[in-house]
Parts: sequence; C-alpha cells; structure tokens
Amino acid sequence: MCQNKTELINDPDNANTTKTDFGWSASVTSIKDYPIEVHKGYLATKKEFITALKNNGIEDDGWDVDGQEGGSGGNQIPTLLSLKWVSYAEKKFWLLDEVTLPADKILALFREGFYNKDNVSKQQVHETYKHIVIGVAPGDVVVVFLTGNYHRVEIARYQAKETFVDINVFYDNPNKHSQQQFFELYFNDQVSTQLQAKIKNEGIPFGLWDTYRKRYNWRFDIQFYKEGDKIEKDLEVKYINGEENDIKLGAELKFMNRALPKEASFYYKTNWNEATFDEDEIVSAFEKVTKNNPEAEVIIVAKVQFMYKGIDFTVKCDGKEVPLQKVKIQKGGYN
Repeated sequence: MCQNKTELINDPDNANTTKTDFGWSASVTSIKDYPIEVHKGYLATKKEFITALKNNGIEDDGWDVDGQEGGSGGNQIPTLLSLKWVSYAEKKFWLLDEVTLPADKILALFREGFYNKDNVSKQQVHETYKHIVIGVAPGDVVVVFLTGNYHRVEIARYQAKETFVDINVFYDNPNKHSQQQFFELYFNDQVSTQLQAKIKNEGIPFGLWDTYRKRYNWRFDIQFYKEGDKIEKDLEVKYINGEENDIKLGAELKFMNRALPKEASFYYKTNWNEATFDEDEIVSAFEKVTKNNPEAEVIIVAKVQFMYKGIDFTVKCDGKEVPLQKVKIQKGGYN
C-alpha cells in the first residue's frame, strides 16, 4: 500500500521523515541566576537513541541563551526527551521522565525556517534552526525551544517531578558530604548573595515563568518627533518567555498573538534605539488593560524623542493607558 506525502509527514518515526538533513545541536539552559546542573538526559526516537544531554557545568544564563552544547546533537527529528538535573536554588533534583516531543511541529519548523538579511548582499537569505534547547525553571517547569540566528521559538512545555539522586552518584564526593551538606554548600557557592537574600525574605516566585509565557494580541505603534522619520529595517525583538524573532518592516502594525517584549531594537535611517523593558512592569500593564477582556487588541505606543534621545512607551487598550516608566533606552548611529 502506497503512502502519500501527508501520511509520511505525520509519521515521525518513518525513516523518510526522521532521517532528515537538519543537523542540530542540543543543550540545556536555566532561568537567569537560578543555577542548575544536568545529571543525565537524552533525546531519542521510539526506535533509537540520538544523543545524550551532558553535564557541561553550571547553567544559569537565561532562556534566551542556548547553554553549553558539549557535543550533543544529531540530524534526526527526536520524538522523546528525558532529563534529570539539580536545582541549586531549590536544593532539589528534578526528573522529566521520557516525554513525547511534538515531532511533526519540529519538522515543520525546520522545513519552514526563516529569513535573515545578509549584511553584504543586503538580500533576504533563507536559514533554518540549528539548536534544540531545553529550558528549565524552578517549580518543575521545562520548556523546549528551537533556536537559530536571531530566531527562537517555543515548541512545548512540560512538568517535571522531584526525584532523589545520591550525591555520591552525581559527583565525586571526596569530603563525604551528606545530601544536606551538598545542597547547602552549592546553594551558598553558586546562588548569588542577592538571590539568597530574596529567597530568604520572599521565597522563590514559582509560577512566574509561566506568567511570562502568556501570549497577548498586541502590536507596536511607532510615532516620531519629526515628520518624515520612519523605521528603515526589520524590528529585532526578544520576548520575556525566551523567544526571539524579527518583525518584518510593516508587520509591526499588525496585531499578533505573542509573548510580551523583553528587548526591541528600532532602526532608522542613520540612528537606532534599543529598548529593554522591565518584565514586571510590562506584565502588570498588560494585566491591567486586558483585565476585562484577555483577548483584546493592545497597542504599545512608542514615541521616539527628538534626536532619538529616547522613546516613551505607553500600553493602550479599550480607552485604558498605562505608561511604562522603567524602560531602559540605548541610542546609537551608523553610516
């Protein structure tokens, strides 16, 4: 019996769909300043092992960073993920016990890819994703990303469970530390003093990173001091959930369902501004203006100041306005 193209695509373990030319590396990363270390893990299909997820040392650079690769990778589309790690801020080991990945979605994104402008030819060049990144956060959260040049997209979210790992199995223990001594030692050594104090006084903000993953229907409205000024290049945007992409020239005017911005770069004829948003402030602003209608269309008004000295941001929706007063703005110029 013959198979059509659609059937092949929907069968992730069929050799014609898992044996692709999409080479990728794999790594694990953690929420910024919340250090973790991998104990062990792997990516596989239902039929065979693909690659180990290795302990490459401390990871705490954030979900918008790929993490250390350490030689992990493959070229098949994985269908299974397993990961065990230690969270030093929580003083716990966690286990994600062989979950199923959305292989059809991963394959489709690899094939779709994205476009980046070549700096020499100035032409749009088609590229695709190069990394599978597993991001972890306190409170059992695991999110999988595909990442490439200036592009990061969330694939799936999973929930791990607390587990036990004998520290003598986890690492060489020359001082014969007990389990509790190990956790206290690494908490004091690897967790910043500022975060230690915050945890002591306020606890770990469990659930915060799922809040950052929430999507809203929003767009930018960029306004200029001088008539005739305009955006000249695609907007480069990083989001608070760890995603990243370019908003194509003109598309900034379209409402899209996406996470909230963390950083946005605006390019003019001979100048540029980069805005870094305060995560708590922008989340609070969107919660306020969409309280009665979570699906409402929200506009982030960006008023560019004289000589591009700064940008004033306001979140607007259904007659409500919330100014963003904690945005940090950088400026620069180019020939």
